Amino acid sequence: MTHYPYPAHATLRRAQPWQTRPNLPDALRQAAVHEAGHIVLMQWVGLLPPEATIAATDDGRVTGEAHWPALETFAQLPDPGPDESGVLAATAAAVFHAGIVAELIESGAPWAGPIHYADATDYQRADEMLRPAFGRHASGAHAYSQQVALHVLLAQWADVEAVAGELLRTGRWVA
Repeated sequence: MTHYPYPAHATLRRAQPWQTRPNLPDALRQAAVHEAGHIVLMQWVGLLPPEATIAATDDGRVTGEAHWPALETFAQLPDPGPDESGVLAATAAAVFHAGIVAELIESGAPWAGPIHYADATDYQRADEMLRPAFGRHASGAHAYSQQVALHVLLAQWADVEAVAGELLRTGRWVA
């Protein structure tokens, strides 16, 4: 696998061309890897995600969800203070981008710029987190977040594979 370094803070405001979403041939595997990416990134930032699920519907669609920790978890965290640079927001947004980045790694395609998938909830949540510091659809901020996810997930790909494997076997992963 290609090594991707942790992104430099100077790249946060650098405009970058958007990349299209990777397309994997196996929708169930894609969902498992996607949700596993979220789980591994949540664990990396210190969150204990309760579970993730995937399922195939009767009409052939596949659904998946990485469940977020209870709201009480966030209320107990210390206030991080002002984030004038946007680094904290961009790092936190990596949790939302982790699913699509895991799909990219699984596809074997290189990361060539931020993946634009604005119709997806994950992208919308990341964009909302980034908006106060960077505005809407800031390609540099999304690129930074995705590069954080890429760096972390590649280093912990065995963990992604383990979570994805459990999701494929049972449809559920529990911490």
